[in-house]
Amino acid sequence: MARRIGLLGLLVCVALAAVLWTLRPAPCARPIALRIGQIDDRFGLTRDEVDGALREAEELWERAFGRRLFTHSPTAALTVNLVYDERQQSTQTRERLKDSMREAQASHAAVGRSYADWRSTYDSRAQDFKAAHAAYEERARAYNAQVQQWNARGGASPEVQASLEAERSKLEAMRRELESSRAALEEFGASVRSVADKSNAIAEAHNRTVTTFNTLYGASRQFHKGEFDGREISVFEFHDGRDFTLLLAHELGHALGIGHVEDPTAVMHAVGGAQVVEPLGLTAADVAALKTICGRR
Repeated sequence: MARRIGLLGLLVCVALAAVLWTLRPAPCARPIALRIGQIDDRFGLTRDEVDGALREAEELWERAFGRRLFTHSPTAALTVNLVYDERQQSTQTRERLKDSMREAQASHAAVGRSYADWRSTYDSRAQDFKAAHAAYEERARAYNAQVQQWNARGGASPEVQASLEAERSKLEAMRRELESSRAALEEFGASVRSVADKSNAIAEAHNRTVTTFNTLYGASRQFHKGEFDGREISVFEFHDGRDFTLLLAHELGHALGIGHVEDPTAVMHAVGGAQVVEPLGLTAADVAALKTICGRR
């Protein structure tokens, strides 16, 4: 008798469990209510910017499923919080160093182009000076040879003396012009060297920044960028606006019950980096995982 009562009780429990299972809401049948919680100002994002990124992340999943999956409510239990700590601080420092390196590269390229132009002009002027100096020396040798010839003959006629004097005056004018050109060329050369020194200084500063960057960030490091713990989505670290939206989409996927997928380009891959963020979209692996959790329409 007791055995029969026990069996009857077991059947009742199974039937009750079946009824409860039938009455249980289907996955994704009701939108998940959420709200934006704390936003640390040091992230540099306004509440409107966070809201815009969050809604874009939500729409990725909703478009794929064809149904509203999230709703915003000021009383929602699920909150999205931006928690600032050493992870985002390190990322911001890293981005500033990268900006500094890009600026240094651009400056070095600009100064390099300037140096190339100045050096080309200097070389051209130096070649002109060399040619003018050679012409002067050739003309001076010819003049000296004529003077020696006339002196050997006992002197020149007044007409020849006048011609030689005129040539001497021309040579003197050429000499003064050459001296002026030499001084100008030396001054221009100093300017060219100054541009070269500036280029070298920028290159040295850039190399020091690169060394610092590689020392601090050269080795690959795993950052825990965000998490969903069932009660809140916490964002700890992101590189830019697109990376932020990707991170939100990833954590919203976890809020839906989706785990990590194997496709490295997928939003739900465990590691970020290979995903296309512009435009951001779900991969086939993401959609398959969503339909596995939420069912097919």
